[in-house]
Amino acid sequence: MSALGLAPYAQCPSGGAAGCRFDARPRLSTDVPGRGGGRIDVYRCGTCGHGVTRPAMDDVAALYEGRESQDFQRGDSPLARWIKRTAFDRLAKHLLRQAGGRPRIVVDFACGNGLITRCMADALRPGADVIGLDFFDDPPEPMERARYASFAALSDLAGKADLVLCFHALEHDDDPHRFIGRLTALLAPGGRLVVEVPNVDCIWTPWFGADCENWYLPFHRVHFSRRSLRALVEAQGLAILAQEDVCAATMGHSIANRFGRPYSGIFFLIGVALRPLQWLAEKLTGRPSALRIIAVQPE
Repeated sequence: MSALGLAPYAQCPSGGAAGCRFDARPRLSTDVPGRGGGRIDVYRCGTCGHGVTRPAMDDVAALYEGRESQDFQRGDSPLARWIKRTAFDRLAKHLLRQAGGRPRIVVDFACGNGLITRCMADALRPGADVIGLDFFDDPPEPMERARYASFAALSDLAGKADLVLCFHALEHDDDPHRFIGRLTALLAPGGRLVVEVPNVDCIWTPWFGADCENWYLPFHRVHFSRRSLRALVEAQGLAILAQEDVCAATMGHSIANRFGRPYSGIFFLIGVALRPLQWLAEKLTGRPSALRIIAVQPE
């Protein structure tokens, strides 16, 4: 285990060397083709349920060269874009109600295709500065009322954001403590942080096995349980305001993976059609596909 860097594992939210205890055998092993692929294993901490992907990667930026991964959701049909835009418009308004007030500076960290960024800017209208951040120097597409900057702009935004969003990005780095530290460094005193990640204990993992989109290997480097996500946020000195179970749009991807087909519009529509069933199953079992935490930086 020591050769894998898991005994002790300093990044474990359960308490690092003092609290973590990883099994000697991986919970999941699979062969992954393509960039960053090969034999991939996932180990889990027996204390808090946190999972880690091995072999480790010092720098994950190479996985996202050219915005070729599905994280950027390029090539959507007009219908898919309308459905996503409608859903994210509703999400932006929901988040603003929970965050309280009207934030003046909003940062969408690892903004991907920028859709959440643009919807948040629309919800706030004039008077707010909404910035999407990602690896690249150029925006994924025109940002409308929002603006775009690369991660090189982090130091300019330090301590200024009233609201920081991080949707399905925290799990993409081998060191979640370092990653969330970059998020909290952006917050002004009293600023709010919204983090959403896949749930390692999702109901669909046993159904789909390695094909479950929650694993998304090798891109997902860490895998959060409720306990490990909460511990990670609290370790930053943030006060947790709310925790939410989220029904994430994973069903279409998982079905495509099961059939060994690339994700496409037909699988997107299958996922949309199955969403009521997905939501009901997750609600009844208490095992959602994603977890969301809203926390505040002490003043």
